[in-house]
Parts: sequence; structure tokens; C-alpha cells
Amino acid sequence: MSPRVLRLIAAWVAGCALLALATTYHMVVRGDALSSDSVNPRVTRARAEVERGSFLTSDGWVIASSDSPGASRAWRGPDSLSQIVGYVSPTLGVSGLESVCDGWLSGVRYDFQRTGVLGTLSGRPERGFDVELTIDSRVQLACERALAGRRGAAVVIDAFSGEILAAASSPWVTPDLVELAPDYVMAREDAPLLPRALSGLYPPGSCIKPLVAAAALDGRWIEPDDEWHCDGWIRAGGTGISDVEGGHGTLSLEQALAVSCNTYFAHIAMATGSDLRHRLTAMGLDSYLDVQSPSASASLGASESWATPEGLAQMAIGQGDMVVTPLHMAVVYAAIANGGTMWRPSLVRRVVDADGNTVKSWRPVSTGKAMRPASAAAIETGLRAAANWGTASAANISGAEVFGKTGTAENAAGAPHAWFCGYVRSPRGSAAVSIIIENGGSGGAVAAPLAGEIIKVVSAFYEGR
Repeated sequence: MSPRVLRLIAAWVAGCALLALATTYHMVVRGDALSSDSVNPRVTRARAEVERGSFLTSDGWVIASSDSPGASRAWRGPDSLSQIVGYVSPTLGVSGLESVCDGWLSGVRYDFQRTGVLGTLSGRPERGFDVELTIDSRVQLACERALAGRRGAAVVIDAFSGEILAAASSPWVTPDLVELAPDYVMAREDAPLLPRALSGLYPPGSCIKPLVAAAALDGRWIEPDDEWHCDGWIRAGGTGISDVEGGHGTLSLEQALAVSCNTYFAHIAMATGSDLRHRLTAMGLDSYLDVQSPSASASLGASESWATPEGLAQMAIGQGDMVVTPLHMAVVYAAIANGGTMWRPSLVRRVVDADGNTVKSWRPVSTGKAMRPASAAAIETGLRAAANWGTASAANISGAEVFGKTGTAENAAGAPHAWFCGYVRSPRGSAAVSIIIENGGSGGAVAAPLAGEIIKVVSAFYEGR
């Protein structure tokens, strides 16, 4: 056989081998991803052929369901979850968790032991899987009531598992209204489709102060018993940070947190210097959170902002170009509550088949330490004082241990945003709460009382376990 023929045969064999490898890769390795991709026309056909699975809260509330193959989605609320759950629309497509969980709900990725080509060969079920969320309907509705008629968001997260008990955003529109009047909904100035709980970005205001203190404690820049004398103003490079007229006098860390002394935290931020940004980054305040749903990244702003006394002082009181989501703040305050451990926040608890069998579940995952236990304990003392007699006292409720910090975050677009971040502890569990009211004004006067109403329900949730 001539060398030319041998070369042709070798090229043909090599081409067949490459084709086989590519086919195997796309069918077996990437089979799941391709089969559940919403732009795959087979997925569109599958949705029409299979009764779509339901979304449920952890306590059994059916949020969204379908009663037959290809039927329109029936929305049952809570309405403040609508932006996170999303919609399924023939004209607009799929959004939110409806998109993230589409492979399970539509039955395309129906068997986790037989996926890709094996799943295709063995067929599809007549009904998709149900998806159970970590959301508790009672806690979600408490957040919804607190936000009604206001723009803002509230998040409640279990401090020892990372499970999100509530993630409410306001204003909201139901998925059926999105389908009926998409142009009207999209044109609304108040952005009712924005999941503010996960993707709203705001300056944290004074709610950042406990985290600044934790960073300084971890770096040994301060000790819990160190005192600072507040005269009502402090120089920060070429500018100054002001406080209450006449100052607060001599303060410990506990007292500084309770009264939210600006000069105290500007002082320790300037003493900590560049180490402050590094430690806040370790708390997740310059990154995305893996939360099983589309969400926004928090940002500590440009590194240049942290290189000057002016910039450090502004960051210490939650101003400058730093922005966070309500979820980020709830996660970090949960870390204070549990002694310093960060837990990955979760929205989806498990996937179940038509017979109620669990086919996939998620367990709590620690993502590292936000601060030393001793630092968390020192911060907690101040947060308890703030809730007992300080700026967060409007969030306090009888019969429960409440810890909190308020914030009044200035913004260039209007009145300040009102914040409360904190947690409630009971013998049966602890949960962090963050709530923001856009352009609400004073955190102590506006956000804290609303947080107190949520905390009552959260406390009852744990007592009822």
C-alpha cells in the first residue's frame, strides 16, 4: 500500500476518533448542561410535554404550580418572593429560580443517576420535580408586611446553617401581571422586577461599624477595653468627620457601638489602614455570594479610596463608594451571631419527585471565618447594648435576646436609606435580620421598628420548632 493511501487512512481514522471524542464529550460530560439550557429548543418542547413541578416553602406553601402539561403557571405568593422565583412566559422566557431550576421543574434533568445520554435513552417523566425552598412562609409574610407600601428589602437567615428564611423585595408585581402587561411593568420607575434582597446595592451606612471594629480587633489594632474620647469631630486628612454636637465623651467599644459614634470608628479605621480592606474582603464584602440564584456582588470600591485618611474615615461610617446587598449584610451579621463562621447562604433545600422522595438536597457549607470568636463576642456586647438602650432600641422585643445596629446611609439620589442589621437569639436557634427602606431617613426611627415586627415572628418561629 502506497504511503499516500496510508496517510489518507490515518487522517480518516484520526478524524473519526476526534468526532467520537467530541460526541462523547457533548453527550456525556456536557449532557446535563445542554439538556437544561433554556435556549435549547428541546427544552421548550419538554416544557409543553411535561407538567411542570411546583415551588414550595419549607412549611408546605405552594408558591407556583402547573396543573397540566404546558399550562400557564399559577402564582400563589407570597408576592414579595416574586422577583426571586421569577416567571415562565411563552413570550418573555424564563427568569429567576424558574430558570435556575428549569432542568428539575421541567423534568429534563430528571434523574441524577442517569443523566446526559443515559437520561435521554431512558425517557422523561410525565411530571417534573418539585423544588422546596428554605423560605418559611410566616417569616416571609412578616417581611412582606414590614415592606408594604415602601421601597426596600428584608432578609432573614439562620445563623448556624445559612438557610434563608425570608428574602423579600418591595415593590413587587406578580408573574401573571408581567405576562399580561410586560411593557407597563418594564417601564415602571420603581423597578418592581428587581430582587432587591439579593441584588439591590446600597451604601451600608453605620451598619458597617461592627465589621470595621471586628477587623480592627482581629488585627490587634484595638482591644475591647480600649477607650476613645469623642469631641464631636475628628480630622481625616484634609477633611473631617463630625458627630453629635459636643461629642460623646470617653467611650468603650461597647458604648461606641451603642451610640454609633462616628469619630470612634473613623479613628480605628485610620489606625488600621490598608489591613481594613483586606479583612472586610475576607468577610465577603467585595464579591458575589453563591446563593443558587442570580444576585449582585458587593463592592468595597476603588482601592484608591482606601489609601487616604479621608477615604478610610468615610468607609468606616459606611459611606464613600462602598455598596452591599441586604443579603451580604445578613450573612455577615449571622457570622457575628454564631461566633465568627461564614455559612454559604442557601435558597433551595431539596428537590423531590412526585412520590415525595428526595432526589437531591443541599447541606450547610461553611465558607470560612469572618472573624475570631473573641472579636465576635466583643462586638456582640455592643450590639446588645444598642438594642437595649442605644440607637437600635426600637427593634427590641420582650422575651428575646435582640442584637442590632442601625444605619442612616446618605445617597446622592435623595433622602438617606434607613437600615437595621442584627440578630435574635433563642435556645432553639438564632437568625440574622437585615432590612433597608430606600430613602426612608433614620435607621433608628424607621428601619428598627419594622425589624422588631419581623423579629417577633422569627422568635416565634424558633420557639415553635
